[in-house]
Amino acid sequence: MQVHEAGLLGRTAKAAAPQLCRLASSRRIRQGTRLLEVYLEILQGRGAGTGWDLHGEIVAARRCLRGVDAPVIFDVGANYGQWSAGLRTALGGRTGRFFLFEPQPACQSALARAQVPNQVVIPAAVSDEEGSATIFADAPGSGVASVHRRRDSYFGDMTAHQEKVPVTTIDREVERWGIERIDLLKLDIEGAEFQALRGAAGSLGDGKVTTIAFEFGSANVYSRTFFRDFWDLLSPLGYRLWRICPGGLLLPVREYTEELEHFRGVSNYVASLRTPETRTPRTPAGRKRAEPVAG
Repeated sequence: MQVHEAGLLGRTAKAAAPQLCRLASSRRIRQGTRLLEVYLEILQGRGAGTGWDLHGEIVAARRCLRGVDAPVIFDVGANYGQWSAGLRTALGGRTGRFFLFEPQPACQSALARAQVPNQVVIPAAVSDEEGSATIFADAPGSGVASVHRRRDSYFGDMTAHQEKVPVTTIDREVERWGIERIDLLKLDIEGAEFQALRGAAGSLGDGKVTTIAFEFGSANVYSRTFFRDFWDLLSPLGYRLWRICPGGLLLPVREYTEELEHFRGVSNYVASLRTPETRTPRTPAGRKRAEPVAG
């Protein structure tokens, strides 16, 4: 495109902007545009982790455990154990040791009744210091209970149910159980993920944590943490980051940009010292063809 053509296009777009703005502000156009915007964001994994694609999260976790025969897994924010149960099934015959962190008594009793081999239930919240805290939720055993008072626009009263719970740190439990490595540290604690990582400073610095799966989204508004905080903490330690897209596709995050500060819904990320496995889908002829993770 010639310079004068580009200038003409720019002037035309600028002149049309006020009229287009009024058109785009109409209720019908705005609703349709918003739905399309949300859909396109979810295709890239932004906001795709609100619970509807748990299978995709498990697929991504399994890829990160490639070649690990007996993985040690920390499920922080286990709730009723749905994620751990799905990952156990996905691992097939591989035995793994699961540490399930869950502060809500309503969930703890269900986890204890499951009596899963090699499972340890730790009845505490996780943060950067030991002690106690109040968790806030809409009801006992809520999947979105948080140590932060949330006022998300799409939730009801998130302070209707309150409980005082003990708080521990990752480093404390690593020491307590004599753990030499954590193959996968999953953090789903409604805005407190960064605080939990600060409480794992020793383990992270020693390279004991191979892979981290964490959430980032609307709850981080209330904990006042940004994606920049995660990036600045993990990148210097050698972690590479991927965003989990629908179906478990991993999209590499090669550099920090402000677009990562996405607070609509929940986005799931993987930070790892190793590269997740490649996919080997079958071709129509039935032969296997190696295909790398996106990017």
